Amino acid sequence: MKKLDINLIIILAVLIIYITGQFLTGTYNPNDKRFVFDAPADVDFLYYGAIINSLLNDFPPQNPAFAGVKLTQPFLQYYPAAVLAKIFYPYNSIRILNVLYLILFGLLLRKYFPHRYGLPLLILFVSSSLYVTINSIGVDFIARGFTHVPFFILITIALFEKKLSLRLAAVFVAALINGYLILIFGLYLGVLLILKRNREYLLLSGSALLGLLLASLIISSEAVDKPFYFILSESLGFNPVEIIKHAAPFLILAFICRHKSMTILLIVSIIFGSIVHYNPFFPVFMIYFAGAMLLAGGEIKIKKAESLVYLFLGVLIIGFFIASVDKYNPTHRHYYPRYDTRIEKASDWIKNNTESKSAFMAMTADDNELGLIMQQRPVYLGYIGHVSHLGLKWLFRYDDLIKTYKMGKIPSGIDYVYYGPLEQKYFPNSPIQLPVCYKDEHVTIYEVK
Repeated sequence: MKKLDINLIIILAVLIIYITGQFLTGTYNPNDKRFVFDAPADVDFLYYGAIINSLLNDFPPQNPAFAGVKLTQPFLQYYPAAVLAKIFYPYNSIRILNVLYLILFGLLLRKYFPHRYGLPLLILFVSSSLYVTINSIGVDFIARGFTHVPFFILITIALFEKKLSLRLAAVFVAALINGYLILIFGLYLGVLLILKRNREYLLLSGSALLGLLLASLIISSEAVDKPFYFILSESLGFNPVEIIKHAAPFLILAFICRHKSMTILLIVSIIFGSIVHYNPFFPVFMIYFAGAMLLAGGEIKIKKAESLVYLFLGVLIIGFFIASVDKYNPTHRHYYPRYDTRIEKASDWIKNNTESKSAFMAMTADDNELGLIMQQRPVYLGYIGHVSHLGLKWLFRYDDLIKTYKMGKIPSGIDYVYYGPLEQKYFPNSPIQLPVCYKDEHVTIYEVK
C-alpha cells in the first residue's frame, strides 16, 4: 500500500482553510444578515478595488485617491487582479488570487523541497505567534495574499533556483513590486556578499538595487511632500517588542534547525524591524518567511528535538486561528462588506456616462464612512491615511474639499462634484451652483464646465 504523502495532506488542508476564508472574510454583513461579494471589506479594500478598476487606463496609473497624480506606490502585482476584474468583481478577483497564489507557492516549495514542503507552507500561510498586535504573514495572506505573496514567490526563486539568470530576474522584479521589503532582503544579500565574497551575491545585490532604482523612477512624483528617504528618517527608533514576540519561536527553531543563511535573514529582519517602523508588518512577514525556509532547508542538529519543532508549529497554528477569528469574524466589526444601496443608481450612471479618467470631488470621512464613489472614478482626495502614508501633499486638497461643499468654490482639475448621502450628512446645506447632470432621491452630481 502506498504511503500517504503528509506534505500533500498539509497543502490540501491549508487550501480548504483558505477557500473557507475567502467566503467569510469581508462578505457577511451582520446588519443585513446576508453575504455580499462585491463590496470592500474596509477602507484599504476600497483603495485596492479602486486601483484594480483603474489600473489598465494608464501607465503609470493614476492614484484613485489623489486624482491627477500618478500612483506613487508599487502596483505591478495588481495587474493580475485588474485582468480578472474584467470578468469578476475586483474583490472576487482578490479572493481568487489569494487561493491561486497559495497553490502556486505550494508547487514552488514542492519543486525546491520535495520531501519537506508541507511544514514551510504551514508557517507561511497558517501561523502566528500568540498575543501580538501586528498581523503575522499567515493572518494577512487570508485577505491580502494577492498583493503580498508575489514578492515571496519571487525571492523564493531568487534563493533556491539553480539558474542564475532566473534568480537575477526574480530579485529584480521583486524589487519592482515591493521596494520596502527589498530593503530588508537587500541588506541580507549584502551581509552574504561580505561573508562569502561571491560573484553570485554581487550580481543578486546589483539586480535588487537596479530594480529598486527603476521602481523609484516609476513611482516618483512632484506631488510628494517629503524627500524619498522619509520612510526611514521618520521611523527610526528602537521598539522591538512586537518583532521579538513574532520572532521568538523562530529564534528557538534556528537553534534546533541549523541553516546559516536563513538564520542571517531572520536576524537582519529582526534588527531592521526593531529600528525602522514605517511599515512594521513587512519585517514581521520576512521573519516568518525566514522561519519557513529555515525549516524547509535546515537540518535538525539536536538529538530528539523533532518533537519540539512540532510543538512550536502547534503553538503557531493555534495563534493563527485565534488571530484570524478575531480579525476576520464580521461580528467583531473589522472586516465586513461596506456598501450603500442608496448610491447604486448613481454609480451605474457614472460608469455608463463619464470618462474613466474623470476626476470627482467626493468625501471619505474615515475608515468606517467610505467614499464608495472611488470604486468607479478617481476622487480629488480619498482616505487621508493612504495618501499621507505615501508622503503626498494632501492638506491643500482637504481645504479645497471643505471649500467646495461649504462655499461652492471648485478647484481646478475637477470634472464632477458628487453630492451623496455622506456629503449631505456633513454638509447639509451645500451652496454648489453648477449644472446638474444627474439627480435622484439620494444623489446629485454636478458637472464642472
